[in-house]
Amino acid sequence: MRFLTTIGAIAVMLGTQAMAQPGTRLVWQPVQEYFIHRDEMQQVKAGTKRLNSFTAYTHLGSDFGFHGPAEHELDWLTDEIVAHLGQQPEGWAGMWHSLAGQARNPNRVMDFTRAYPEPITAKHQPRVSAVMIQAAGRGKIKLEIKSPTQEIRWSQMIELNEPQYRMFVHPVAPEAVRDGKTLVWTAEPGAEVKVSGLYLGVEMPRMPWDAYAFLASYAKIARSYSIETGFVRDRAHIEEGAFESVSATGMYVLASAAAAQEPLGVVTPDYARWVLTQTHEAVKRLKTARGLLPHFVQRRDNAYHIHPNTEYSTVDTAIYAQSMLLAATMLGLPAVAEDMILQMQRIEYDLLRLPDGHLSHGLADDGISLLPHGWQDWGGETALVMLMEGIANSQHRPPPMRTPGKAWQGSGFITEVQSLFHPDFDSDEPDAHDGVRWHSVRRTMLGAQRAYISKRWPQSQAARHGLYGLSAGENQAGNGYYVGGVDLPDQKLIHPHYILMSAVLHPQASDIYGLLERMEKAAYFPPWGMVENLDVDGRSYLPMEGALNAGFEALGAYHLLAKHRRIPDAIYQASRQSPPIRRAMQLFYPQEPSVEEAAGR
Repeated sequence: MRFLTTIGAIAVMLGTQAMAQPGTRLVWQPVQEYFIHRDEMQQVKAGTKRLNSFTAYTHLGSDFGFHGPAEHELDWLTDEIVAHLGQQPEGWAGMWHSLAGQARNPNRVMDFTRAYPEPITAKHQPRVSAVMIQAAGRGKIKLEIKSPTQEIRWSQMIELNEPQYRMFVHPVAPEAVRDGKTLVWTAEPGAEVKVSGLYLGVEMPRMPWDAYAFLASYAKIARSYSIETGFVRDRAHIEEGAFESVSATGMYVLASAAAAQEPLGVVTPDYARWVLTQTHEAVKRLKTARGLLPHFVQRRDNAYHIHPNTEYSTVDTAIYAQSMLLAATMLGLPAVAEDMILQMQRIEYDLLRLPDGHLSHGLADDGISLLPHGWQDWGGETALVMLMEGIANSQHRPPPMRTPGKAWQGSGFITEVQSLFHPDFDSDEPDAHDGVRWHSVRRTMLGAQRAYISKRWPQSQAARHGLYGLSAGENQAGNGYYVGGVDLPDQKLIHPHYILMSAVLHPQASDIYGLLERMEKAAYFPPWGMVENLDVDGRSYLPMEGALNAGFEALGAYHLLAKHRRIPDAIYQASRQSPPIRRAMQLFYPQEPSVEEAAGR
């Protein structure tokens, strides 16, 4: 349960927009709302339960913990932290929250004058100018912002005598916090208090909503990127080197190439080229298996290796390789583009083929055992794998897909992932492989997605906001993969990345931006990016910063912006201008595009 239905309502109630500087708008970013996501709703006592760093995280994509000699007197109930210190005259206790990365990493800090990741240009950087806490009870609570060396950069004491929850807002001078590491609240000795939420007041530069939607989505995946390693962490809050995603790494490079395009200028072209070459060199050092890249990697003995119990993956290799090829084409780095084509050609496709002729999903982590399932189900993932083999100039023609034009379980992302990279599937010409009219299938899926919630849960908050997205991603507790879809009954978990993935299908882009504004007011699209998932009743959401869906969101937001402004789509231009991609696309659309189409006009 959430005590307040929207963070936007808080700003209206407090009149805090007046705190913002001219040319900015104040948006509240949760640091933590203290609801609990887990399978059993037992109470959690701070001193008796060890936090799982994989599933315990702040809304900023960082870690948190308890502190103080009386921390055992803190109870974490379903929606709040309760401090019983009335019998502890010498005891104090509270919670710390890292503002960037893990607390033990001193190199990750938040500069309150430019709170987004460093590569984002100055004119797109937000400022943090306030801290807000939602608390009730009797006694004192101290708020502090500390540097990596525990120096206090800001402090505020709150005296509570409030039986009901109340919001306490305090300004912060951004220039005083250039190296914020932790935001801490402490219940002072004798306090009997409870806390349900902690927030940052973020001054966003005023910009059109199409630019903001891309900026927030790009910043979300950028928080998972490591400049030192060249890889993207699967989740922003986990330690660098522990669990990196190769496919998300490729999508970050492609999103950076898009971010460098005019008129966006979210990053500089020099940065986009640098991140492309840095990542290319890092991934080239990985051990492959029959030419396939690992899905996930881990750093051991000063080098990256496949993460145990994961796979060498055909589809993740396809996503990475096509992302990098497109980015290299966009940024004018032909040597990298040629290297990516060679990498796809080195894959031993014939040894990865199952008896029915379809390519396997990949190899086990031993690099030898062929996975028994193949790419026979219809959809965008299968199409990307087929295109990868075509780019490699393979002469093999895959067998027809199973159930052409029908995504497995009606899961939303399946009909859209291919169109994050290539424009050809925005056509109603029957494809030459299965006879599917992709554009019609995608629009039919969008209609089913938009109708499902309003029909099945008409009184829900999701229906009132117009939310949709029965797709795939983390489950409600954030501890496992979940695949939803419109063909399944009684679906209640929405993965809103589908809203941006499918946005270009909507006839009016302004309607999508209106929906995103409503999501912002309901705290589902805060400045740190779209939530991973939410329940249809709106009372529960998962704030995890997951890199894969962040990549989907950033690329979808870019395509929507290009359509909305009627400007050339640089990703689609690169696809049209790449001879290997055009050759591979013959599998679906044998008719070569005109010169004008190839030039993106």
